[in-house]
Amino acid sequence: MIQTVTAFQLGTSTVVTLPKKLGIRPGQSLKVSRFKDKIVLKPEKKMTNEEISKLVKRLSGGLNLKKNLTPEEINKELDRRYEDMLPRL
Repeated sequence: MIQTVTAFQLGTSTVVTLPKKLGIRPGQSLKVSRFKDKIVLKPEKKMTNEEISKLVKRLSGGLNLKKNLTPEEINKELDRRYEDMLPRL
């Protein structure tokens, strides 16, 4: 389906209205990217708890922390590990 739409100015943003047939809901998050002369909109996928856990592990640099720690407990554990890495004088 190809349809022509017109962009318009709203404040400092340029706005494009999308046909309802596309199924985009008001408030839905979309990822916007540009590839050569195309602008691509992709619905943002919600991550599952498993995907979030894998991402956190990957970003944590291999830290293996217990689940359900409070932020204070996490900070205390990270401080302890950091101190263990420092050379003893």
